[in-house]
Amino acid sequence: MIKVEVFASMPPCSGGRLLLKLIESVKDKYAGRVEFIVFQGENEKTEEYGIKVTPAIVVDKDIRIIGVCPSRETLENALFEAGV
Repeated sequence: MIKVEVFASMPPCSGGRLLLKLIESVKDKYAGRVEFIVFQGENEKTEEYGIKVTPAIVVDKDIRIIGVCPSRETLENALFEAGV
């Protein structure tokens, strides 16, 4: 199973809100193949990855998208590249 960590500020900015909605819209499609974990605000994971800008998406410990909410197509391409 692929682990996708999603980072948004707290309270979420407009990009973060869009990203959270995007993740909700694809969760069911990838159920059983992708584990989505959402983090909001600063936490130990943002420090671990050195993330200073949100929104951000980390796929299997690889920062794939940072600073923008991707399109659904871009997110799905990142998942495909990770082996989903």
